[in-house]
Amino acid sequence: MLDQVWKPNSDSTNYGQWERCDDMVTSWILNSLSKDIADSLQYVNDAKELWQELEDRYDQTNGAKMYQLQKEINDLIQVSLDVTGYYTKMKKLWEELYTLNANTQCNCLCICGAKENMHKAE
Repeated sequence: MLDQVWKPNSDSTNYGQWERCDDMVTSWILNSLSKDIADSLQYVNDAKELWQELEDRYDQTNGAKMYQLQKEINDLIQVSLDVTGYYTKMKKLWEELYTLNANTQCNCLCICGAKENMHKAE
């Protein structure tokens, strides 16, 4: 989405309006972050660069967390939970795993089969 951002030339009549909007979006993003993270990003040039930097830093699949979730799913037993509670807990774990698994996030036509395998497992 951010690759499609149109940035006018600095001598364009629309540049001032674009700059105000970009500053507003940058402010929204920075204010949603912890102070430490926001402080480390104070020298970015625009919202697109800010978003790209955040993506580069944090868009990493967390293998340890995925393993932990898969183990929790595998070890989950109903015991004293009613059916609704058991289903809710299982569904929460699956959704968290789905969110972490980068293979399920792509919108392209998958030819390697990873996305299909995840859906089958789910």
